[in-house]
Amino acid sequence: MISNKKGPTEILFNFWCKSSRKFNNGESPIVFRVIYRAQRKDIFTGISCPPKYWLKEERAVKLRYPAAEEINNQLRKILGNAENAFQRLKFQGDEFSLDELMDLIKGKNPPPQNISDYIEIKLAEIKQRVNIDLAKTTFMRYNRIARFLNDFLSEKRKLKDIPVSKIDADFIREFFQYLRTNKGNSHNTCSSLLGCLRSILAPAIKRKVIKTNPFEEIVLNRKPVDRDFLEMEEIKRLQNLDCKTPSMDLKRDQFVFCCFTGLAYADLKALSKKDITQDNDGSLYIRHPRTKTGVMAIIPLLTVAENILKKYSPTNDCRDFQWTVYTNQKLNFGLKQIAIAAEINKPLFVHLARHTFATTVTMSNGISMESVSKMLGHSSLKHTQIYSKIVAAKVKQEMKGLRDLF
Repeated sequence: MISNKKGPTEILFNFWCKSSRKFNNGESPIVFRVIYRAQRKDIFTGISCPPKYWLKEERAVKLRYPAAEEINNQLRKILGNAENAFQRLKFQGDEFSLDELMDLIKGKNPPPQNISDYIEIKLAEIKQRVNIDLAKTTFMRYNRIARFLNDFLSEKRKLKDIPVSKIDADFIREFFQYLRTNKGNSHNTCSSLLGCLRSILAPAIKRKVIKTNPFEEIVLNRKPVDRDFLEMEEIKRLQNLDCKTPSMDLKRDQFVFCCFTGLAYADLKALSKKDITQDNDGSLYIRHPRTKTGVMAIIPLLTVAENILKKYSPTNDCRDFQWTVYTNQKLNFGLKQIAIAAEINKPLFVHLARHTFATTVTMSNGISMESVSKMLGHSSLKHTQIYSKIVAAKVKQEMKGLRDLF
């Protein structure tokens, strides 16, 4: 019952009866010993027999002992399980310690090895945090990176999975190009998705399963993009539009409401009566933690936004508003039709209203960047600075026309 595998791995499995320790019934425990690269570990098998029935050379129990057949079968199973565990770790091709082997023999969950293991762990973590400190869209983004990685491995590497130890900077670069070319994602979307991948692989990098951080050689920068917005004249065109259906009317009103509150789609959908508060002077505010970040947004309710809520209130109290918020896809589709009807030559989508609030409604009217940042629920001023640049460019353009006059 001894297994000795020599060579570069130098593994030895052995059984011995610890006669120096005896139970009340006169039996001694049978110990399973593993020697790997000059290190030794013992496991108590939970099996025992009288020392006089133990065959030292054969590492088995004498057959004339009544329970010998059952005990020897159990020992063979332990040995087989240990050999299988050793072969599994050896097959992965990476260095492993005796402790890792012993954990696998004992049936403990082995540390994650493949990218799929790390993805599964991260998805479980993100899912638990949804609606607590993370938005559902974050979970969807991690699901998306999981699908793209699976497609990448299948199409480009002809693999179903890959050990994380094999992931290097070249792998990340190739995956980035795959996201750009094969999946048609923008540069900024690819950078965002690789940020998710970096978060997934962070534990492997920290534990040195990935020996060299592949992201140290890669800059996940975001390219500046032109953030369009509506001018006040275009907003008025929307407000004065004669909508042909109640559905079209509702979509237009919700978009204009977002233009004067800066709410993102998820926050519009989550908005309820309890989010609207009144100060001692009668001023109304929206106080709502952003669905995406959890950062509290504090927005004074302008008259335009208040009147829109009153339109959908049976009591003429804006806090009693009752409306249905369509899905983001349906709302955006409806806004395209509204843009055509209002003769606005810009692609209307819900998030454009947030840009419009930051530029046309607030900063263009002298509201400070700090105040706008608070109303938008930004976690940092750097997220708000982009709108400051837009306003600066707008002023520059307007002043150019003034120079021509003087």
